[in-house]
Amino acid sequence: MARRFGLLKEGISLWSRGRRQRKAWEPHQARCRAIIAEVAAALPRRRKAVVLGSGPARDIPLEALCASFDEVVLVDIVHLPLLRLKLWRQAKVSLLTRDLTGAMAWLAGKADGRQDPLADLVNDDSVDLVVSANLLSQLAWPVADWLEDNPARAAALPANLPARCIAWHLDDLARFKGHVCLISDVEMVERDREGALRDRLDLTYGVELPKEDESWLWPVAPFGEAERDREFVHRVCAWRRFERG
Repeated sequence: MARRFGLLKEGISLWSRGRRQRKAWEPHQARCRAIIAEVAAALPRRRKAVVLGSGPARDIPLEALCASFDEVVLVDIVHLPLLRLKLWRQAKVSLLTRDLTGAMAWLAGKADGRQDPLADLVNDDSVDLVVSANLLSQLAWPVADWLEDNPARAAALPANLPARCIAWHLDDLARFKGHVCLISDVEMVERDREGALRDRLDLTYGVELPKEDESWLWPVAPFGEAERDREFVHRVCAWRRFERG
């Protein structure tokens, strides 16, 4: 399913871009790691930590989580071999492959509707920490791209499915009994070399979020990465204790 929706290719591209832009991305990644570590350290119980959207795990304080939790579960639709190799000695870490939109089988015509992607984890009372790590905005665009490329199938599906994927994830987070920490980019700004604004995108598709605890800018694609004379900067927000309003 990941290959069919282009997510395996995207996962490889993300890993490669992260290596190329290591210097530009590190302040963002370090801030994510610090927030997650601080939230984890303040918890009264630390049995199982679940990270949703773990990706290359560069923004996850894995050493700190492994030091303080009995078990750490990394959940994503793709776990690249390089990550598996990096983690093979981490006995506390397990990898769970999961479509966190819950919608891809539906899109592909293999299900009659959305499937609950987190039912087993929500019902696990040992989960004391849930982290949604730079995942929220990534749930919508593959669905939006697929709908655009498959108009006949799209006609039989809800028109606002990308926004629904974001809202569903927020609802999924609210179902957990443990502490939930949410970090996500929410807006993309495109500028030229003169600093003129060329585009602005709402990465949450209009889905309402509560007031964040803090925010910062992440230069996802500096000049020359995606386009020679354009930079793409995302605004990232963090909710140290996310609760659905």
